[in-house]
Amino acid sequence: MLNNLESIPSNDEFLWADFLEIRAMVHPDKAFSRGDLDSVMRAQPEEFNREQSSAKWRFGTDFIRQRINIFGDSYPFSLSEDGDTLTLENYDDLENIKKLYLSLLICANIKYIPQGTRPTITRSFEMISLPIFTSLMPRGYYVYPNWAGGGANARYTGLLIEKYQAIAKDIRCETTTFKPRDFKPRDSGDGGIDIVAWHPFGDERDAIPAAFVQCGCSKDEWRHKQLEPSYAKLGSKMPVTHPWASYYFLPQDLRWMDGDWAYKADIGGAILVDRLRLINLARENELIDALPPTPYVDDAVSMSYR
Repeated sequence: MLNNLESIPSNDEFLWADFLEIRAMVHPDKAFSRGDLDSVMRAQPEEFNREQSSAKWRFGTDFIRQRINIFGDSYPFSLSEDGDTLTLENYDDLENIKKLYLSLLICANIKYIPQGTRPTITRSFEMISLPIFTSLMPRGYYVYPNWAGGGANARYTGLLIEKYQAIAKDIRCETTTFKPRDFKPRDSGDGGIDIVAWHPFGDERDAIPAAFVQCGCSKDEWRHKQLEPSYAKLGSKMPVTHPWASYYFLPQDLRWMDGDWAYKADIGGAILVDRLRLINLARENELIDALPPTPYVDDAVSMSYR
């Protein structure tokens, strides 16, 4: 289910916390210790020493202590009193909100997912995001996915230009300037829009509220993908009276130790919904038991990787 687990993360505290959690989740004892990390670090090409591995352990577990406080009853791991061992709670007894945390943890670390399985994981994240985003919209909003490969019954089908034109019609854009030559031949992707929402306001006039959502699992691509559904990118081709709201959903826990956004200077005009917000919104709107199944979590926990 997961591979390349000897590959250590870059030097971000939230990524090191993820790495320790993943290694605990797949370990035969469902626990990962300071000594286990030392073995992993010594096996790296750089041959890190004990002091360096201990520093990374503290780096990750300091952030984990903060997660224990901030995520509260949705956090599925515990840290020993001496701070030397991270343990996954008994999986058979885990509440669904803690399994949601594990699913987002896996989605956020796509580098450890085999290439052939990645589309399944990214689609799962989109399907988790859809009901959570829908819960944010006021009553009366229409919300539809615009996923690539959505099937014959999807609202938006065909080539990307046809999808854009259908979306423009839904949000009451009277004239689009898209031309076939603007697109790659046979492009049937999502064009940077995974979910579309609008409120009809009970008539057929324009000047209605709308929102576009892009979902992404890559730890780095959020920097540019957050702009893909933005009015800055598409507004000249799809002009409307009032710009739509842009959202970017990501499974990362994109925070520094003090609780503020990590890499805040890279956040553009999109509304970001990260791991903490996803879990809080799912809880607040009573969606935990209604989210789609995530069998890959079972597969990951059933692993026995030291």
